[in-house]
Amino acid sequence: MDLRMVKTRGQIKTAFLSLRERLMPEKIKVKDICEMAQINKTTFYHHYTDSNELSREIEDSAIDLVMMDFVECDQMFDNPRAYIVGLLCSLEKQSEDLRIIFRGKQEILCARLEERLHALYNPTVKPVEDHIKISFAIGGFVRVVRDFLFLNKKYDIDQVIHSTVRLLEAVSVAPTN
Repeated sequence: MDLRMVKTRGQIKTAFLSLRERLMPEKIKVKDICEMAQINKTTFYHHYTDSNELSREIEDSAIDLVMMDFVECDQMFDNPRAYIVGLLCSLEKQSEDLRIIFRGKQEILCARLEERLHALYNPTVKPVEDHIKISFAIGGFVRVVRDFLFLNKKYDIDQVIHSTVRLLEAVSVAPTN
């Protein structure tokens, strides 16, 4: 992609995020994005089919950034503390963008984050019981994160770490070979 295209896509995304701070995605019109990005509609449609595609790309990019920064992603049961702290740090680095991008769509964030975390654990090599434990651990932790990021639950971060580490230690799974 040439530099002009990269710059234009950046302008479009910046405009969308600016509008997203105060509007739900379904209320954001292509016309408004174009005005704010100082481009015409033809240019917008050259890059995206509609604002939903743009929204999805921005959501996916935000989750990609969290996952790229989450180097402890394979440590859920080997080193639960490193896993929890690593995921929390990765989410914290993106928290402002996540709050904007997924405002009013927290369940979509939860579903996509769970999907990405599940993909790290191949369910075909584990016994069914271990897959259930992994689903339970990931689903529960993602809900705690949702409450912490979006529902203004005033959890003490040290208590979140302590409690979730204890739960992960209690839900051990067979080592993978």
